[in-house]
Amino acid sequence: MQYTVVSSAEFTYPDRFAYPSSSSAVDAFSARGTYAAWQLLLNGLDSPAVDVRLDGLPEGVTPEIYTLVPVQVERNHGIPEDQFQPHWPERRAPYWLYDCFRPFDGTVEVTDGQGGLYFALKCGRDMTPGVYHPTLAVNGTSIPVTLEVYRATLPEETLKIILGYSRAPLEKFHGLTPGTPAYDALDRKYLAALRRLHQNMMYVGGVGAEEIAPNQWKFDFTGLVKQIETYEAAGMKYFNLPSVGWRKSWHESTILLRGTIPSMSYEGYCYLTQYLPALKEVLTAHGWLDRCVMGVADEPNAENATEFRALCGLIHRIVPEIRLCDAMSYGNLHGALDVWVPLNAEYDCHRAEIETFRQNGAEIWHYVCCGPREFGYINRFMDYPLLSTRYLHWGNYKYDLTGFLHWAANVYQPGQDPFVLNCPEHHNTDAVCFLPPGDTHLLYPGKGEPWISARLEAERESAEEYEMLKKLAETNKPLADEICESVFRSFKDVEYDVAKFTAAKRRLLAALS
Repeated sequence: MQYTVVSSAEFTYPDRFAYPSSSSAVDAFSARGTYAAWQLLLNGLDSPAVDVRLDGLPEGVTPEIYTLVPVQVERNHGIPEDQFQPHWPERRAPYWLYDCFRPFDGTVEVTDGQGGLYFALKCGRDMTPGVYHPTLAVNGTSIPVTLEVYRATLPEETLKIILGYSRAPLEKFHGLTPGTPAYDALDRKYLAALRRLHQNMMYVGGVGAEEIAPNQWKFDFTGLVKQIETYEAAGMKYFNLPSVGWRKSWHESTILLRGTIPSMSYEGYCYLTQYLPALKEVLTAHGWLDRCVMGVADEPNAENATEFRALCGLIHRIVPEIRLCDAMSYGNLHGALDVWVPLNAEYDCHRAEIETFRQNGAEIWHYVCCGPREFGYINRFMDYPLLSTRYLHWGNYKYDLTGFLHWAANVYQPGQDPFVLNCPEHHNTDAVCFLPPGDTHLLYPGKGEPWISARLEAERESAEEYEMLKKLAETNKPLADEICESVFRSFKDVEYDVAKFTAAKRRLLAALS
């Protein structure tokens, strides 16, 4: 049997054995309170059964071992073949990628004699820092291991992160019935996986409404309260309330409320002046008002910008205490929102204008979705380098963006099996498109549980590096900025040399120690 150790900062594949970070020894490192991680590829396997012995770990270290599961990247959707450039894409499709990690059960997924493992050693917050040499043997082959635990401790999370979570896979892939103990238990496992990457904000719904007389409404917030309580129990702190309106078409100006009520109509005014105060009352009674934001009409565009701004103004007049937040591209929306969430490419192109919103009291986040797909801009796609995902929250530090949004943690599209189909057809009102690979998910529907991914782990580490950079900046901002600048210069200018990134991460940990 042959083996090679590969950094957790780059993708691995079932048909490749040599990588820029390949090594014959494990050189792992971590702050206290988080993970030291690496990948181990094995070649020459004649059986899925693999014997792993990991001994001599220092007190305070808890090991996690996962099997690398190949998933298909069937095409590089959105990148014209005659425009391929370095890292765009990282690899020409179709191919198979080790993005999925399932808990190790003594077996690996073997492809032409090759399989792999992912090791994540959780280093306790109170453990003794130092350099350790635990022993690792796989199928009787000894692998040298150096584990360096820095004195630095992972800071408490401050970055707001929200990814769209769907419960539909609990029925479709796991065959469970809503409301049953098994369903609720699996739901908690999915939420725990999101907390692993430091997601702390959730979309919520569950508001019932009944028109009991013309322009007279009765509301039921039971479902909303239950959802927030469930998410709070899972460790979530912030909540994105149901969006007030929605677009019927990308080509029309009208924003609709509660199904079919035009937002600028008298009926819309009556609805809003009853719904919004009732919503505020419930949030205030439960102590949630300051931890919530509310969408108005997702991703406003040139066609509905004027009505969007008018609707924001009306909402602000009725309930100024509820902060408004929407994902958006830059456009004629000035002054409408309290929390602006531009695409990272839009922020890059319109930074001066968007920063004036902050100067007038707004909060600025960023988001990615099926775009940007332009060359150079980072995103979490499967056919980009894994470091592209890793840098997302370095961007939050670089530009002091206090939140991050993505529409999908596990929002598989109709007919999609995420193990083999990752560029599915997607419908959004009257728009139809195919999504770039991996846009729909960071979680996989595993056997009886969610399975994490390489990209989920990359985003986890990115969120932690954001907090470390922020912490260092409290005492030495020039050094924190210089470390960031050494690998992340803008959303379209990052360092893809894994060795250089690793060196920057070590400098960060050393400075915090």
